Amino acid sequence: MNQNSALTPFGLLGKTLGHSYSPQIHNALGNPHYVLYERAPQELTEFLAQPELKGLNVTIPYKKDVMSACQTLSDAAKHIGAVNTMVRQTDGSWYGHNTDYDGFIYMLEWAGINIKDQKVIVLGNGATAHTIHVALIDLGAREIIHLSRKTEPFYSEAATFGADADVLINATPVGTYPNCPEALISLDDFPQLKGVADVIYNPYRTALLIDAERRNIPYTDGLPMLIGQAVAAAKLFMQKDFEPEATETIIRQMRHQQENIVLIGMPGVGKTTVGTALAKQLQRPFIDCDDEFEKRYCHPGEYIATHGEPAFREKETALLAKLCKTTGAIIATGGGVVTQSVNYPILRQNGRIYWIRRPLENLAVDGRPLSQGGLSRLKSLYAVRQPLYDAFSQCAFDIVNPNDGAQHIEEEYHAHFNS
Repeated sequence: MNQNSALTPFGLLGKTLGHSYSPQIHNALGNPHYVLYERAPQELTEFLAQPELKGLNVTIPYKKDVMSACQTLSDAAKHIGAVNTMVRQTDGSWYGHNTDYDGFIYMLEWAGINIKDQKVIVLGNGATAHTIHVALIDLGAREIIHLSRKTEPFYSEAATFGADADVLINATPVGTYPNCPEALISLDDFPQLKGVADVIYNPYRTALLIDAERRNIPYTDGLPMLIGQAVAAAKLFMQKDFEPEATETIIRQMRHQQENIVLIGMPGVGKTTVGTALAKQLQRPFIDCDDEFEKRYCHPGEYIATHGEPAFREKETALLAKLCKTTGAIIATGGGVVTQSVNYPILRQNGRIYWIRRPLENLAVDGRPLSQGGLSRLKSLYAVRQPLYDAFSQCAFDIVNPNDGAQHIEEEYHAHFNS
C-alpha cells in the first residue's frame, strides 16, 4: 500500500484492497508506476485533488462516489452510473469512464460467446450486473433477465426462465475464494446454453464453470474481463494502443503461473516422487495430501485400519477442500481420491489434473492397506478406479521413472498454455 505524501501517478483506489493483480497487469503493459491506494471515505476529496495523480482505477466502494469528482464522463459511465477509471485531463480536471464495460465485452469475445439476438440470464442485480446489462443491450441481446436473491424473479425460478436461455452470466461473488466451490443454480435448468460466463477469477473455475465444462459448453471466468478492463484503462493512462496479442499473452502468463498441477493415480505409482521432481523443476511449492493428512491425524493407512475407509474419505475430502484453494502449486493426491465425485470440483477449480500410470506389478504396496493382497487385488482395485482416473484427468502419462515423468508433464503443461 502507498500511504506516502509522494504519490505515484497511477494506481488502484479502494477502501480495503488486500491482494490485487492490477499492479502486475499494468506492469506487464509497460507501466511500472502503478500502486495500490487504500483510502477511507473521508480522505477521498483531498486525495483526488493531488496534482501528482494522472490516472486511477477505482474499485468497491467508490465507483459511484468518484463520479462527482469527474468534470466529464463517458457515455458508458453515464449509462452505468459508475466510474472505475479516472484520467487527468490537460486542464487538471478528471475524465471518468467505466472500463469494466470494455472488459466484459472483451471477455465474451475471448470465449467466443455471441450475444446478438440471444436470450441472456444474468445472476445478480448489483453494480456489476448493471454494467453487464448495459453492455448486453449494446451487444444486441434479444432478452435479458436478472435472477436475484432479494427481488423477483428469484434464483429458485431458474427452471422457469432458463429453459430456452442461450447464455448464462454470473455477476455475483458466490463461488469466489474462499467460498469455493459453491453455486447458486444448476445447469440442469438451462438445457440450451451456448455459453457461460462468470466474473469471478479466483478460483479459475467456479462450480458453475466446472459444470459447463462437463457439458462441453463454451465458458470463461473473469480473468479476461479483469485484464481486458486493465488494458482499456492503460490505453487511456498511457495514450497508446495495445495489440490483441499483448492482452492474450498476459492472460496465458497469469494462467500458467496460477494453475496447480494435480497428480492422481494408483497407490504406489510414484505421485510423491514425480511431484517433488516437478516442484524442483518449476520452482513451485509441493503439497503431498497424504503427508498433510498424517500431520493432522495419523498415517492414512493407520487411519483406514482403525476407523474404516468411509471415515477416512470424509476427512480426506475436507482436507482437500482446504489444500486445493491454493494456486501455483504441485499437488500429489492419495490413490483413492477419485472414488469421491465431490473431489473433482475441488481439484479442478484451480488445477490441471494429470493421471500417472505404471504397470501394476511395479507399484509400491508397503503401508497401503487397500493395496494388500497381491497382483490380483491390485487388478480388481484398478478395474474400479481406471474409469474414474480417466474421468478426472485432463492428461495421462505412462512413466518408467519419476524424472522422465516430471519432464513429460512439464512439457505438456507449457504446451497447453502456449497452444
